[in-house]
Amino acid sequence: MRQLHNMRTFFPRDPKTLTREERQKALSSLIFLKEKESGEVKDRTCINGVPQREYIRKEDAASPTVATDSVFLTGAVDAYQRRDVAYIDLPGAFLHTLTDEKVIMVLRGELCELMCLVEPKLYRKYVCKDKRGQPVLHVELYKSLYGLMRSVLLFYRKLRKELEDYGMQMNPYDMCVANKDTKHGQLTVLWHVDDLKLSCKSKVEVTKLICYLRNIYGDKMTIKRGGKGKYLGMNLDFTEPGIFQVDMVQYVKEILTEFPEKIEKMSPTPHSDNLFTVRDEDQAVLLPEEQAIQFHRTTAQLLFLSTRARKDMQTAVSFLTTRVKKPDQDDRRKIKKVLEYLNGTVELKLRIEVKDLRVMRWYVDAAHMVHWDCKGQTGAAMTLGRGAVLSYSWKQKANTKSSTETELVGVDDAISNILWSLYFLQAQGCGTSHAIIYQDNKSAILLESNGKWSSGKRTKHIKAKYFFVTDKVADGDVIIRHAMGDHWSFCS
Repeated sequence: MRQLHNMRTFFPRDPKTLTREERQKALSSLIFLKEKESGEVKDRTCINGVPQREYIRKEDAASPTVATDSVFLTGAVDAYQRRDVAYIDLPGAFLHTLTDEKVIMVLRGELCELMCLVEPKLYRKYVCKDKRGQPVLHVELYKSLYGLMRSVLLFYRKLRKELEDYGMQMNPYDMCVANKDTKHGQLTVLWHVDDLKLSCKSKVEVTKLICYLRNIYGDKMTIKRGGKGKYLGMNLDFTEPGIFQVDMVQYVKEILTEFPEKIEKMSPTPHSDNLFTVRDEDQAVLLPEEQAIQFHRTTAQLLFLSTRARKDMQTAVSFLTTRVKKPDQDDRRKIKKVLEYLNGTVELKLRIEVKDLRVMRWYVDAAHMVHWDCKGQTGAAMTLGRGAVLSYSWKQKANTKSSTETELVGVDDAISNILWSLYFLQAQGCGTSHAIIYQDNKSAILLESNGKWSSGKRTKHIKAKYFFVTDKVADGDVIIRHAMGDHWSFCS
């Protein structure tokens, strides 16, 4: 509460001077306590901005945040170029941001009394009683507070302008990635609200940017430098030269601990051969409501994990996400299989090594008619040397008549991510000229390379949109090659 006062976050208002509409729209103040990993208890005073949804559209308050894929791509570049890396947490970020709207906040009960203890002469004379006899203090916000719908957007605009004033330019394919060319090499900044990741070959350039930000946000700015750091829930490790490692060991342990059944077994794989097998509704035994809720929660946790450090279980998790509405006993056994796999691989890390930034290799494959509704499953992975920098697994949205058509739909599923990663690295100045897509179906490769010219009686029904990749082959952005067997073992 003292920080709010010292930062001049708001000023008191006499309730008699407020209009009826202002009193009705007044937002309540809240305080939350959170225990950090270090054991330190941190309090956060915020505002209940839920009522703002009635008059502020979501698109007017949405703010960009760094894409997870951008973290992996830039992390691979950092390791390849042996960059110095730093992580910054900006203290009281919103309290440095001016609000552009009139917001009245009301502090009731103990919060009101706490505020009066901070500066009695300023606040006490504005305190009144509500119908319940509780003390009430009305204040008008001068700065943004956590909880306001537009706070994140306003802070994004502020931080972006500060970085641009420093000479940084945004990557047009991720507006939370900025770069500056210095005499010591490229300086890169990623940010998710108030969490920043800095990297450059020169420690001097990283230090200069840290000093620039410290002059704005003060000496309480949290800075972590060195080969290891935590960013967006992931442990990033650059200690081994040329190697980028990612793990979420603590999060894996939390998932295993929170699951109501104790997981004692260990499985060598995250799923069995019957992953996509689903019983008919009259034969399925649905889970009780409590277990169904737990299934949904655990699936969400696994989804968060599989899109980051544990990409090795994406196929299993992709299927589980299709079962959260009406999970049955078979689904519970399948999610336990994933947990048993995690139990045996708790310490497993994602290990990425770049051989050449100019060569981007994508491996795209699809399984034909594996789901209960006869739809296929797409898998795609990208490597710059060893290890999958990016990877995905999706259930296809269209039914197909043959494995060749399934492969074509699979490439169409992946092409947006393939092109985005290509253009992102090009904007980063990595010299990547094109993406190479490897497939094991020669008929699909002919269709993708030549379009309708290679289409016959069995494929003439395929919609034109699935030949978008043909245009990209003609433009030179994509090259499609045939690969079989050991060529797919790019992770080893």
